[in-house]
Amino acid sequence: MTREHEDRLLFDRIAQKYARKDVAISSALARKDQLLTAMRQAEGEAAAWGTIVDVGCGVGAPAQYLQGRYQKYIGIDQSSEMIEAAKIYNREMTDASFFADNVKETQLPSHSADAILSIGALHHMTELDKVMHSIVSIAKPNAKFVVIEPQNGNLLIQFMRWVRGLIDKGYSREQTFFAEYELVDLFTRHSITQLKISYQGYFSTPFAQVIASNNKLLIALSRLSIRMDNWLQSHLRGPLQKLSFDIIITGVFPAE
Repeated sequence: MTREHEDRLLFDRIAQKYARKDVAISSALARKDQLLTAMRQAEGEAAAWGTIVDVGCGVGAPAQYLQGRYQKYIGIDQSSEMIEAAKIYNREMTDASFFADNVKETQLPSHSADAILSIGALHHMTELDKVMHSIVSIAKPNAKFVVIEPQNGNLLIQFMRWVRGLIDKGYSREQTFFAEYELVDLFTRHSITQLKISYQGYFSTPFAQVIASNNKLLIALSRLSIRMDNWLQSHLRGPLQKLSFDIIITGVFPAE
């Protein structure tokens, strides 16, 4: 059984619980800030991009976080239970649609997306060159590509992830974590250009990843962690950047 198949079964099992991450205010604040940071890096407002395709969309929270900034949002995920949760979570979003679909075998039409998001999804997938081939086929010429992935540059964080995998049944032990060069090489092989790289999430990521209750203290701490992260992201340089939980890479798809 592949890592991808194991993770699909996991997400089918935890879909309803996972959706609570975007309901709890302390978590949603951090998750939205993470996404908007990546979108700003891509140089452009989503409203100018028309159709956004979110690969590995989970419960499709970006449909709400980016509300009013796109004409159409399409979320795909290989977990059918996640897609059912996404439809419930976004039932009032008339411009959003969701499909259970493995991107490697996607039924989406070619050259249909003005922007493609992959938010914490690639590290759950296998056959990444095949994944990228399909993603490129979906993109319109010069479409934007926005990727957020957990990165492996901080050994302490890697140890914390290993421990969490031992004790948290809702946390995938099958996922992998990328170094910057691995993602750059992957995207370059598929003619993604104008790559921009930044590191994100020093204090806010735990709020984004852990389901918490809606209490005033946690909400205040989440807001504080976001402000601290925004300052660090603006001021850290060199190897210190790689102390973060995540890496953001944005780029542009081929012109033809």
